[in-house]
Amino acid sequence: MKNRQIILGCIGALVSSYVISEVPPLSGDVAELSVISIQGTQDTGPKISTKKLLNVAGSGGDPLKAIEALPGVILGDDGTGEPAVRGSSPDDNYYQTDYLPVGYIFHISGDSTYNPDTIEDFSLKAGAWDSRYSNANGAIIDTQLRDPYQEDITTVVDISFLRAGILVEGALTENSAFYGSWREGLLDWYFSNIDEPDEDIAITQVPKFNDYQFKYHYRLSNTSNLKFLALGARDHVTAILGDEYEDSKKEPLLVGELNLKTYYESQGIMFDTLLSGGTSALIVLSHKVEDLKFKVGSLFNVIAESNDMRVKTQFDTPLNNGDVLRTGFEFTQDKIDYKASGLFRPCNPDLEACDPASTGTEFVLSDTVTIDSTSVFTAYDWMATPFLEVTFGLNAVNNQYLNDSAIEPRITARYELNPIWTLTAAIGQHSQMPRDFFSTLKDVGNPDLDMPTSQHVVTGFEYTLDESVSAKLEVYYKELDDLIVSNPDYDAEISPNELKYLNAANGEAYGMEFLLNKNLTDKWYGWVSLAYSKTSRKNEKTNEAFRYSYDRPWVANVVASYELDDRMTLGFKWRYMSGSLDTPISGGVAIYKCDSGFSESNSGAGCGAEPYLYDPIEGQRNSERLSATHSLDVRFDYKKSEMTDLYFEIIDVYGRNNFSEYKYSDDYSSRVPVSEAGTMYSLGAKFTF
Repeated sequence: MKNRQIILGCIGALVSSYVISEVPPLSGDVAELSVISIQGTQDTGPKISTKKLLNVAGSGGDPLKAIEALPGVILGDDGTGEPAVRGSSPDDNYYQTDYLPVGYIFHISGDSTYNPDTIEDFSLKAGAWDSRYSNANGAIIDTQLRDPYQEDITTVVDISFLRAGILVEGALTENSAFYGSWREGLLDWYFSNIDEPDEDIAITQVPKFNDYQFKYHYRLSNTSNLKFLALGARDHVTAILGDEYEDSKKEPLLVGELNLKTYYESQGIMFDTLLSGGTSALIVLSHKVEDLKFKVGSLFNVIAESNDMRVKTQFDTPLNNGDVLRTGFEFTQDKIDYKASGLFRPCNPDLEACDPASTGTEFVLSDTVTIDSTSVFTAYDWMATPFLEVTFGLNAVNNQYLNDSAIEPRITARYELNPIWTLTAAIGQHSQMPRDFFSTLKDVGNPDLDMPTSQHVVTGFEYTLDESVSAKLEVYYKELDDLIVSNPDYDAEISPNELKYLNAANGEAYGMEFLLNKNLTDKWYGWVSLAYSKTSRKNEKTNEAFRYSYDRPWVANVVASYELDDRMTLGFKWRYMSGSLDTPISGGVAIYKCDSGFSESNSGAGCGAEPYLYDPIEGQRNSERLSATHSLDVRFDYKKSEMTDLYFEIIDVYGRNNFSEYKYSDDYSSRVPVSEAGTMYSLGAKFTF
């Protein structure tokens, strides 16, 4: 799977050089260090508005891409652009939109799967989140789409080099309105294929993508609403990896066709009302279908479709003493049909060294699996004193497929020391369904695995000088248990009955995050964030302890924007980050393909004269750190008229040679550092008719 990530990352980097996008300004408070939510109260800590995220230099006007500029966030290195938050993997996150689950939030191009004109706000919940959320150990990313405007029907058309989009919106009746957005990638209009002869890669299907959002809002009464939401995204790319592809000597079976085709569609009906006595009620019925077709050479081929049906409720009841009682449940049934074949070798590359996949055991799978899960939550928002607010929460989770349950208490508190300073604290337990679905299958995995769990502890201070300046300091500790690794005692020939995967790893992460936020006054706004963290993992079966792949001790961001006049705005983003980790390789062991299997010697009959591949001799995991990286992005916005907005971006202005990894020779005898893409330029425009 590591090779798949490298390939997709290369394709994503190639596509990103053509990215041109455009977005209108929006408003709304959206992103916090760690949401500590008390029903009926307002978090007084610093928040980064959607409008500010839209205009972050280097984001192309995409607020979700700008999430990198928030404290404690590191973008994943697998080419997907998904964030790793506070020492967790991007796979540990949970994404939802208006209470509906979504399949993925970033296209292969790196852009998010939302039309920014439909986003009202989104929140990044980084630790010890509210009990109404479940199935995540890393972070919750909750996107809210705005309701349609109750106005005459209008049409907005976006056209750029990368994509074309249309948004139709307006009132249908006195009490109802809708909008529909469709965006289509245009890169394949300009290129029938992309050849990289130096790397022996031919992209035969230039990356295609599209996404849509549709929302209908009907006001049944002054206290009741009915909403229908549908959203989805598709991505497709095909490439041919030739015999001279740079990794063909490391993984020979990568050679051949690389085909990735994926989509998801999610639909939901939401009914909210205010009952007698003041209880607000929300009922959501949703359906999500997610399809994946992935083939890479002769190594791996999978076709899988997931049908997710769920019911979700939430009831908020205000009490006579001013407190609030919140309850709700969520029931999910996920039916997964899959066919898979290729070579198999149990391994979790995130936590252990993996043997070359091309030496694995052949497998063929075809089955249907149904995963039923239930989550029930309750929370009591207690106003202990006029200055102290405490929420006691509890989430009960049951996963019938794994036959595993968990009771997860969560407590949050806010104490107002004075009008300027507020003390915050939170503690919570969390769990999630294993994200590597294949590790839970009976034929190639272990269906008796437990859900990985985490415990979060967060405390800090909030400072609010006035409406223009605020700050937040948080210290956190996260403990992760029951992480999944392969069983070193399993061998397909010697011990085929041994369990292939085990809950035999743990980890921890701790750190400090500081955010100083300046709202728009005197023509400028911005924020400064500084994060220090340490994160580690331990494989209990091998007793190996190591720094985790996403361990970046220091991350700093400086973001600012200045209004030159009523039409022009100049902004910049400077980012500094400790270097990534690397496992040193001291050489390679030649492996020969023989009639009887694989051997380190070619002296036997039926063995090839040339090595089939080289198995790297790896040192201590993640024991080397590359040099720190930093870059400067600049953005210029020009409002030509009420109907036309233009922007120009320079990404990585001074073109520092930031190293991201090492590239090894075929036999691992030598290596050279690989640098990230250099200075790039982006021009975008939006026209409203």
